[in-house]
Amino acid sequence: MHNKRLILICLIAALAVAIAATVLLVVLSRSGWSGSGPSTNDVYYYEDNAPHADPEIVGMWQNAQNPQWFKVYYDDYDGDGYYWGKEWDEADDVFEEDLGYHGNGWFRWRKEGKNLKELHTMDISGATVPKQWRYKTKPDSLLLYSPENKKRCDRFGRVGEP
Repeated sequence: MHNKRLILICLIAALAVAIAATVLLVVLSRSGWSGSGPSTNDVYYYEDNAPHADPEIVGMWQNAQNPQWFKVYYDDYDGDGYYWGKEWDEADDVFEEDLGYHGNGWFRWRKEGKNLKELHTMDISGATVPKQWRYKTKPDSLLLYSPENKKRCDRFGRVGEP
């Protein structure tokens, strides 16, 4: 007899939940809710349709004068006309694994004619610091020049792919 009461109580509770859910759906549908959320089919994925970065620039580079300074240019489009990159200087006790994802040490980059524009991210404020270089690429070399005086600033040698 005790089991019959327990089963009856469970059936009444289930019926109450079903009625409450039905009332909730009716109220929501009258207020304009369609019952379906956004679909992943509605999302635009840049990986499929993104423009690719210049393969002569994409890669991991090591500074020829300061072999502890590295730059990596990725073919990772951000949707705003820029690609991602990062740099670190091991002479300053900063290593690649110390860089937080898209934080300090990261930059966004793009080509603008003969210039290479970089927007460097600052962790503390979230601000970006712009840098601009005139550049030339040679097989396995990236030369960065100051745009003001066209004096060679830095020469990087390719040490790998990102």
